[in-house]
Amino acid sequence: MRLRIEMQANVHNRGTSKLRRGMMVWHLYTDSENQFVEMIDVFPPAKVTEKAEKNMVAMIKVPELNPGESFSPTVELRIDTITRDWLMEPQMTSDQLISRNRGIYCTLKQYWEIDDPLIQELSQKAAERTGDDESYVRLVFQKVRELMKLKTHLDERRGAARAAREKEGDCDEHSDLFIALLRAVDIPARRVVGHFFKGELEQEAHAWCEAFLERKGWIPVDPALGNFGTMSENYFWRIREGLVSERPTIQLKWSGIASQAPTVEEEVKMTVLKNSKS
Repeated sequence: MRLRIEMQANVHNRGTSKLRRGMMVWHLYTDSENQFVEMIDVFPPAKVTEKAEKNMVAMIKVPELNPGESFSPTVELRIDTITRDWLMEPQMTSDQLISRNRGIYCTLKQYWEIDDPLIQELSQKAAERTGDDESYVRLVFQKVRELMKLKTHLDERRGAARAAREKEGDCDEHSDLFIALLRAVDIPARRVVGHFFKGELEQEAHAWCEAFLERKGWIPVDPALGNFGTMSENYFWRIREGLVSERPTIQLKWSGIASQAPTVEEEVKMTVLKNSKS
């Protein structure tokens, strides 16, 4: 499927002093084996560069904004997406790579409270029923789906510990609990934030996971929607989070002290391009 993704940001100076020397870091997309970016158009023209964990960002200078003024940059992406099964193509994973990923992607982070007593209890019970990493990951995937009642668009991200106790949450809580249960037994796991395309002009922000398995590498897992190892062409991969547990879509920096921090909003539209000439 070929998609046009249109993003518009709005930076509004709601304070009483001029906003000077502002810089906006805008996350555009991240690397995925079923997503191929064909075109990037940023206005006003800006540098697009790769940051940590293969996240591509636009570095946009924000003009001076007087009180009440706004700045509205835009981005258009054209990408091709395919449905892919990661489990069908085994990968070589060296002992060095496995050790490295365990050192990086198994630590405690905000929202992934691997030392929480309930997280420890749940992970130990799952480990007792399985004999290898893949069977453990599959069992945890099933348990998260059984344990959690899926809600939609909660106002706050609650984290794994609260999710395990409250037994409900949106895609964030499903992903955070899954990641914490894997990291608790030294299986590398990380989060992906993006959008799920539901139909013409209809998309929703979404979060899912990646788990690292020996001889398979990083495989995608979506506990909220029930996908293990296979992702459809409807997923738009935008931000990968593993070294940190949260990367804002837009980060804004400026010189001086503002009487009120500027507001930053974003609108994302996704449409299907019927042919390559669209």
